[in-house]
Parts: sequence; C-alpha cells; structure tokens
Amino acid sequence: MKKILKGLAVLLVLFPVLAMAAPEREMLLDLEGRPHFLDEYVGHGKWLVVMVWASDCAVCNQEVHELIAFHQAHRETDATVLGISVDGPGGRENALAFIKRHGVNFPNLLDDGKAFKAIYLRSTGRPWFGGTPMNLVYSPSGELLARRIGPLGKAELEAFIRQAGERKQ
Repeated sequence: MKKILKGLAVLLVLFPVLAMAAPEREMLLDLEGRPHFLDEYVGHGKWLVVMVWASDCAVCNQEVHELIAFHQAHRETDATVLGISVDGPGGRENALAFIKRHGVNFPNLLDDGKAFKAIYLRSTGRPWFGGTPMNLVYSPSGELLARRIGPLGKAELEAFIRQAGERKQ
C-alpha cells in the first residue's frame, strides 16, 4: 500500500510538470524559425482549413492550387487556410521552394516531425501516421469538424462549410 501511495504522490508532483510540457510537443515554427501553436489560428470567428503537406508529395503539389483558390476567395470574409509543412526545420529550403513555386498565399508553419502527430492525437484521439496531404477543418468557434487524408478541392470545401452552417441553424 505504501508503494502505491508513494507512486501516486510522485504522479501528483509530476502531473503539473508533464501537463505544462505537453504543449511544447505541439510547437510549430514559422519560416523565420519563430515558435507558434495551432491554437493561435483556430477559433477566431472564421473557418480554418489546415493543409498538412510535404514538398515532395505529388498530391500536395496538385492540391495546393485548390486551397490557394479557396483562401483567395474566402480570406477576407469567412475562412482562411493554414499550411503545415512536414518537411521540418531541416527542410525549410524545400518548403520555401514549394511555396514560391506554387505562389502559396496563405501562412505556413514547419513541423519538426512530432508536433502535428501530437496535435492530431490531442484533437482526434487517434494517431496520425504521416500521410499527406492531411486536411483538418475547424469551425469559426474552433471545433474540429472534419479530417481527411487526401486531396481536398475548393468546391468540396465550400459545400462542406455551407452544409455545416445549415446544420447549425
């Protein structure tokens, strides 16, 4: 019994430390190397579409044009797009080349290979195995409403948002 109580005491002491350390696993970097968290972008009164991509992903290279068009059409009104490159800080040059090559007009962050896995697990309760593109759609209030591995088109996103808005009314 003493061992159990001692173990619980250790957990109680460590719990605040572990709880504070958890968000560090979810830290992303902007293209200048400054830290950011997904929570900075979610729930600000607009739909948020998160595109997780890799510069060498053939499907990402095709899909990005759909999300550029979606972002352009909606960023001033009801929705925005955020890119998360899984090229990582060491692949920053590849990520920058992808952004330049495609004329990406939405903000992008770099993942270190662990951050999005932690974000996905926290958000969905399921592990993410690294498939790209991965898309998440958050409501204006910050609720995760959809997740999808594979390409996502502008018209499909607009239809989803329209239907989700109608269901809430």
